[in-house]
Amino acid sequence: MSAQDSFWAHWYFHVPNLLMAAMIYTLIARYLLELIFAKQPDAVMLKVFRSVTDWLLRIVRGVTPGIVPNGLVVVFTAFWLMALRLTWYLVCTLVFGMRIKLGG
Repeated sequence: MSAQDSFWAHWYFHVPNLLMAAMIYTLIARYLLELIFAKQPDAVMLKVFRSVTDWLLRIVRGVTPGIVPNGLVVVFTAFWLMALRLTWYLVCTLVFGMRIKLGG
């Protein structure tokens, strides 16, 4: 089975997995940009990353305790997405029966 065949055979795993990975990396980039451009909140790149991730931060802020500062909600969001991604992998391998076949 080629890599392309594997992707289409297990698209229900790969598509959400890729979307979660993209959001994790976007959140990490946003956090780093907020550290770099702390004195320039109107930086264009920072605005773009904020517009892409704000909806997810609002969701996580709703379940995060109020004692957590707003700056760390980005870190919590990335952590929860990593946990969700690992859970999705385990669900697909254990429940849906996706297994890696070695040797052909």
